[in-house]
Amino acid sequence: MRLIRVLHTLCRINSGGVEQRRLLLARGLSKDKYENLVICQDTAGILPELLRAEGWKIIEIGTAPHILSPSWHNRAWQIAKDFKPDLIHGAVIEGVALANSIGMRCPGAPVISEETSDPVNRSWRGNLLMRAMCLRSKVVIGVSPAVGEYLRSTAKVPKRKVRVINNAVSSAPAVSDDEIAKQRSKFGFSRADFVIGSVGRVVDEHKRFSDLIRGVALLHANGFTNAKLIIIGDGPDRVNLERLAQECGLKDHVVFAGYQGEARRLYPLMDVFALASAHEAFGLVLAEAMMAGVPVVATRVGGIPHVLDQGNAGRLVPPFEPDAMADEIGKLIQDADTRLKLGDAGRKYAETHFSAERYCREIDELYTSLIQ
Repeated sequence: MRLIRVLHTLCRINSGGVEQRRLLLARGLSKDKYENLVICQDTAGILPELLRAEGWKIIEIGTAPHILSPSWHNRAWQIAKDFKPDLIHGAVIEGVALANSIGMRCPGAPVISEETSDPVNRSWRGNLLMRAMCLRSKVVIGVSPAVGEYLRSTAKVPKRKVRVINNAVSSAPAVSDDEIAKQRSKFGFSRADFVIGSVGRVVDEHKRFSDLIRGVALLHANGFTNAKLIIIGDGPDRVNLERLAQECGLKDHVVFAGYQGEARRLYPLMDVFALASAHEAFGLVLAEAMMAGVPVVATRVGGIPHVLDQGNAGRLVPPFEPDAMADEIGKLIQDADTRLKLGDAGRKYAETHFSAERYCREIDELYTSLIQ
């Protein structure tokens, strides 16, 4: 029986959530059923090799001068024409543009578009472009209920096309007590320290790490002087945030760990995971922390309330309010039993709703339904 050929179109492959989900598919979808090819602008890091190790082919076509560049689309079409896809799955706006333009010239292949962001600042022109690009799509996936609502209400994608398929993460890796102790020592944390962790690209307009730093300063002012913050990730605002930490008197209490290829192995050294994002389609790092049993405090924006079961699987606070974040974390510092119960509730919710097995099953069912 011939394998079903799936063409994936992405912006790039490095360490983002979209690429992480493709790795889940590479590992979870039957290799006896699907053949997969990825077209993207460029690659970096370890993820491309992990995908290739699972049998996926990756072809880079270079960065587009603009999203509607004819030469860029033609390069993608030449690859697609040789591959002869049975199904086309595009994600991120560049990938959606490629998927639908290829679909126009490949009428026998159903197209899936996937909106992976929470586009709160997208202009009306951007929303119109998104709707126009999805004209060839059979299905437009939203990665959370909030994104599904954006597609229906703001982008005005026909409701019959919109389908919510929640993001997913793989199970938490096993990390020994000895490894946790070594990691705490590596980053300068003592047994008495209460470690608050956060993970993400260091772009403060989005992730608002500055609110976490100010929150830790408030905790210290309120007597919680053992509170320390570790920020895992790198980005253009790191220098400014390091300066802010110093200005707040927290030079020795905020650790900038930089990019970590195995960030999920660091969750167990945290007493609380905090995410202060200004907007978030889903927040994969929340699900990762929950899988590891770490209690979570996060802002009530975008898809985050859904991920935290409206506050039952983690604490929700208003965005842009460091004092609210500090207050909630302060309560958890004082109550070990609540931390334990909250971590357990988060883990159970994540295992039920955001597992790789559930995600691969839903994608497999979608693919199968479109090619029958």
